[in-house]
Amino acid sequence: MSVVAQCIEGLPLPKNEPVLVAVSGGADSMVLLQTLRDRNIVVAHFNHQLRGEASDADEQLVKHTANELGVKFVMGRWNSDEDAIRQHGLEKAAREARLAFLANAARQHQCHWVIMGHHADDQVETFFWRLLRGAGGTGLGGMVTAASFPGHSDLQIARPLLELRKAEILSYAKAEGILFREDESNANPAHLRNRIRNRLLPLLRDEFHPETDSAVLQSMGLLSADADCVKALATKWLAAEAPQPFNQLHPALQRQVIWHQLIAHGVEPGHQLIEHLRQRSDHSNSLSPTQTVRRAANGQLHLSKLIRDERPVESTEWKLQSGWNESAFGGATLRCRAGARERAEAGPGVEFFDADRVGERVVLRHWRAGDRFQPIGLGQSAKLQDLFTNAKVPALEKRARVIACAASGEIFWVQGLRIGEMAKIRPETSRFLEWRWMPVKLA
Repeated sequence: MSVVAQCIEGLPLPKNEPVLVAVSGGADSMVLLQTLRDRNIVVAHFNHQLRGEASDADEQLVKHTANELGVKFVMGRWNSDEDAIRQHGLEKAAREARLAFLANAARQHQCHWVIMGHHADDQVETFFWRLLRGAGGTGLGGMVTAASFPGHSDLQIARPLLELRKAEILSYAKAEGILFREDESNANPAHLRNRIRNRLLPLLRDEFHPETDSAVLQSMGLLSADADCVKALATKWLAAEAPQPFNQLHPALQRQVIWHQLIAHGVEPGHQLIEHLRQRSDHSNSLSPTQTVRRAANGQLHLSKLIRDERPVESTEWKLQSGWNESAFGGATLRCRAGARERAEAGPGVEFFDADRVGERVVLRHWRAGDRFQPIGLGQSAKLQDLFTNAKVPALEKRARVIACAASGEIFWVQGLRIGEMAKIRPETSRFLEWRWMPVKLA
């Protein structure tokens, strides 16, 4: 029995029921398909239509191979969702579309399992990809061999090749004469995962540790086990009739308790949202224009609906003067003063504007639907919503950021973004507005 077949034999796959096999046309999924050929399988291929003729050639190879093997073939095609791409980026939007197709295909063909060809090299890349995004133990622990399908608890996902290195899979494909196609987009440095694969990992192997991959995989195993332990403790705490008080729990356990509840409510469990909920009880956190979430002192989360038109709009107004205006507003502490003096150097938390262009007053407020802003250097104004999305600002944080408007109502400063074009310092500027701010630290 081949090493690939041994990996599959170790999975708890049903013997008589059909299983869906996700096949892209690459070496790993084609090896998987050939190894599963004698089982009751449905081959599923998703054409992202991002590489023109190359994408179509992938589709034709998978379809032809499935027909040769005499197994069912189902395919889907993606008409790029521009809104999803703007909101999440191309990689995530394409991934979500592919997963939705696989879930629908599995249900249509009465498959409870979806088999995918992820391997050990994917694991290592995923570790660094998630590390650079600030993941915790669960994320850094990587993918597991068998789990619930993302977003669909009635389906299972299996990754039998996770223990195998890419080189082993390629060697097996060559020895067995298995046809596959190389995805040229894997060399595109525009994608972070490709830069990790083609630049970061070779650098680590050559200059720091030749066994980088093995060391990372070992760490992932340890992190995954630790995370599973904390998850189990959180589940036990949530099920207890008289649990230990929430404020006495270890922070790691508090995070998992909140994480589980957010998932149960269908809310994306972002780090910042979890920290806001963990550190502050009975404080409403905005999830959307019509929904908030808060944590009660006992650790339970409560979601509330808001009527958009009834939501109070928090704002404050300053009349500019030579002395300091100062206020704690939203998620920041701000100070400013206007004067006909030379400006000092700008730096972290310090900016200078043309006081005459700002006008006699400043209004501090939060983001509103329809807001537009022109950061310095941008040729025209853009929707602030789009600027936040491009800067990868989480939904909760968008509503916490502070906005400063000039007397005219035009936005000249947005917390965390570049200063505005309208009030930038020009050669003719005679009065300077000194602007200082720092984020508020949660208690």
